[in-house]
Amino acid sequence: MAADDRKNLHVLIVGAGTSGLLIAQGLKQASIPFTIFESETTSTYQTRPREWGMTLHWGSNHIASCLPPELVERFNEAYADPLQKPDAATGLPIHNGKTGELIMEMAAEKPYRVSRKKMRNLFKEGIDVQYGKQLENASVGEDGKVKVEFKDGSSATGDVLVGCDGAKSRVRECVVGVAAAKLTNVPVSMFNFPYKFDAELSSRIREENQLFTTSIHPDHGTMFWLSIQDVPDPNKPETWTFQVLQSWVDDTVPASADLTTFPGRLAFFKSRSAEWAEPWRSAGLAVAEGTQLPLDQGTYWERAAKWDNRSGRLTLCGDAAHPMTPHRGQGLNNALQDSANFVAALRKVKSGEVGLAQAVQEYDDEVLERGTLEMNISLKQTLFIHNWETLMQSPMVKMGMHQAKKE
Repeated sequence: MAADDRKNLHVLIVGAGTSGLLIAQGLKQASIPFTIFESETTSTYQTRPREWGMTLHWGSNHIASCLPPELVERFNEAYADPLQKPDAATGLPIHNGKTGELIMEMAAEKPYRVSRKKMRNLFKEGIDVQYGKQLENASVGEDGKVKVEFKDGSSATGDVLVGCDGAKSRVRECVVGVAAAKLTNVPVSMFNFPYKFDAELSSRIREENQLFTTSIHPDHGTMFWLSIQDVPDPNKPETWTFQVLQSWVDDTVPASADLTTFPGRLAFFKSRSAEWAEPWRSAGLAVAEGTQLPLDQGTYWERAAKWDNRSGRLTLCGDAAHPMTPHRGQGLNNALQDSANFVAALRKVKSGEVGLAQAVQEYDDEVLERGTLEMNISLKQTLFIHNWETLMQSPMVKMGMHQAKKE
């Protein structure tokens, strides 16, 4: 890449989620021009009903390399509980869902629960996002420029495109083709939703653990997770929001259960909850009639393989590069490392240390190797923990939530 190209290097970011915004902040710090696009509108970006938390642990080490110091200082604003102390939890307690007995603690490196919405809003400060931009196509022309076209008829050109558009990434489809980009379903499904309980129950849940507590039922391997999602007033437990997640292997669902309708889903959720020890039993039974539970299927990118990045012009980041099942809490942490690594790669291009093709290829190779390793470990975790016979052979016993290493 010529000196003029380095000087005028312009990055297109598709997706204003956590990874896309962190890249934008890092490029801004490096004085590298960029444009960031988001498919959601300014309204739905803030009001979407599907809101959840994420477990931040080893990935926190990569944030400061991209965020300006003033936002790093305010990072606690992204916590589910902004007043959380560093020693609030040392890991994730796993219980026997039938008896309530503590089985083990899944080790983690300074775990925090962060709000997806709060983190995006913090990372978005000072960043100009173009909303309502649903990607139609991305291509590289004969002049080496990247062109992105959107469903509203608009388009943009740049020098590099990084797809940060999630597990169902349209950028990934443009890079590897629709067939190769397709996700593989895992025979594990889940309900995952936010909920507020009364003050007494809310306090009781957090007494178990300030961040999260989970259990596996020995009779059918169903997992029941409760974690803190939002604490607007620490003195009023009735204002706290929790993330409620129940997941199971599909073939354990009785034939009488109807998961095609909202009433059927809630009936199944409550029937399973009634089998649990406290506090999961009370939490499940407290969910009001009429609550609409979303049903999600576990997925991962089984077809992941080295992709053609068009001499460094097209690449992927975060869930677009390595969508994985959620039961080891690795998605956010790997996405943060991806973002920091991508910014570091572009810094080297700008300085003239390496060319664009080499920098992005080195980035891609590392992301693919690390991401494929974790997708496979997380898949094993998902399958093993939903079976009482294999629970103690799952990765959480040997590795906890620590970062996977090739060796």
